[in-house]
Amino acid sequence: MKIAYGSSKTGDVSEALKHITEPAALLFSVAKEEMLEQTAREITKRFPGVASIGGVGQAYIDKQFFDTGLTVIAMKENIKVVADVLEQASVMPVKYIRRLENAVRAVGGERGKTACFDICSAGADVRAVTTLSDYLCRLGYDLAGGTSNSAAIACNGRVYKDACAFFIFKNLNGKIKSYKENIYIHPHENAKQFMVTEADPREYRIRTLENTSAEKIYTSELGITRDKITTQTFKNPFGHVCDSDTYIVSIKGVEADGSITTFRPANRMDFLTILSMGNYREVVQDTISRIQHDLGKASAVLSVNCLFRYIMFNDDHYWESYLAEMSRSFSHAGMVGVGEHYNTQFVNQTMCCLAFE
Repeated sequence: MKIAYGSSKTGDVSEALKHITEPAALLFSVAKEEMLEQTAREITKRFPGVASIGGVGQAYIDKQFFDTGLTVIAMKENIKVVADVLEQASVMPVKYIRRLENAVRAVGGERGKTACFDICSAGADVRAVTTLSDYLCRLGYDLAGGTSNSAAIACNGRVYKDACAFFIFKNLNGKIKSYKENIYIHPHENAKQFMVTEADPREYRIRTLENTSAEKIYTSELGITRDKITTQTFKNPFGHVCDSDTYIVSIKGVEADGSITTFRPANRMDFLTILSMGNYREVVQDTISRIQHDLGKASAVLSVNCLFRYIMFNDDHYWESYLAEMSRSFSHAGMVGVGEHYNTQFVNQTMCCLAFE
């Protein structure tokens, strides 16, 4: 697969598309939600029949980063791709599962060569990821994607609210594989785990850990005051321990009753740990090495980087270096999301991607 791109700081679709030819699929990002509808409509008018999905947020391709206007990422050559959408994503996306089944059938789904990339409305992740992964993983197809910084997303020229737009890719020239990059570690070999004893998953609220307020556990373990909690998540997010893996849970806020609100729900009897930041430069190199080991010279990587990762990397003057390191090894493009999706999991503060052989 090859990647090309176009952009316009003013959101001019003609300007963004002027150097794009014969795309198989188009992924676009706009700076504001009110730009979605016209952008989606004009892209489909210019390239009728070409699969397209889009959302709100920043985008990047190779060493370049775009945070204004419109960015279009074009994918072409040696791929077959279909785009569609699951509606009512926060309520009953399974109602639209036939669209996913038909998309897989249309590309001629094949284990190891077929995968899904999705963008969903903010707040719709849990049921969207569950619905996608329940079908895809049974067939052996990987999933990566993320969350638009908006209530709306676009698919094939139309705008939807409370929805999840997706590409189903088939690589005609080799494998497709998903990867997750976690830059946080357990601070000790036998790191403490805290059972969630009271929670409200619908409100993304953790009330108590081990029958003690979540605020008290978090502040006492880290030796910080209540007012530091929301910024401390950049260094010490929660980790949801699931089998042999850990999935990041970002902290959103702290309530008067000592509850902690998060960007990913936790359920009663989940086990959480408090993570520490690892050597992220080494972690990035390890991700690159894993992709190269599995796929040799990957033709392209399509990714979603968490907004919190972008903020932290940027504050640490590493973001430009990060993009440069990724682009030295393969063509790399994607968007900044407010949530990330990896196979069966909705995660935070993570990079998730599809790599194409």
